Amino acid sequence: MEYAAFRIGSSSSRQAGGLLPQLVRALAVIAAGIALLAVVVVGLFLVLPLMLAGGIGLYVFLRRRMRQARRRSRDDVIEAEYTIIEHR
Repeated sequence: MEYAAFRIGSSSSRQAGGLLPQLVRALAVIAAGIALLAVVVVGLFLVLPLMLAGGIGLYVFLRRRMRQARRRSRDDVIEAEYTIIEHR
């Protein structure tokens, strides 16, 4: 008994490399190329500038916080002169 699931090739007289399968393959390659180009363009002109701006902003923010922390540590110290008075 011959099952349709086990039939790989067709027994028809049509050529396997006809115009329609080649056209479908060409359209698939063109669509994949357009999708890849769109991903590259979005990554280059949208994601990369956002990441650079975020990195610069984070650097400036952390530098400012470190400067504030250094200044605050100096402000927390009480500077005073002590005089020892001895009572007898």
